[in-house]
Amino acid sequence: MSGYNFKRLLQKYATSPVYALMEGQGHRDPYNGGEWVPGEITEAEIDGAAVVPLSNEDLRFDEGGTYNAEDRKLYCHEDVALGTKIKHQDNTYTVLEKRDYSEHAGGLYIYFMKRGDRD
Repeated sequence: MSGYNFKRLLQKYATSPVYALMEGQGHRDPYNGGEWVPGEITEAEIDGAAVVPLSNEDLRFDEGGTYNAEDRKLYCHEDVALGTKIKHQDNTYTVLEKRDYSEHAGGLYIYFMKRGDRD
């Protein structure tokens, strides 16, 4: 049973592009004392993705107070790995939680994201 397909609804609320930030493989620079050189960051657009604020219930029922009003949810049809950096407008988020509704909602995934870098 595949349930409702949310693709048209997501495209309605996808007001600006959403990008997954992918870091290429780094290397050691032999000409600079073996100093580590991080890989190049590339942006891969997530088609038909919508970034929305967390609801009051999301904030209220969060265990341990992980999230705040600056954090967001990402709705999309792509399987994104935890820890992935997401760029939306001028903000960067880190994917911390994943809810897989793909079996019941036509491939839909919902991610909880923390604004800014997470150590």
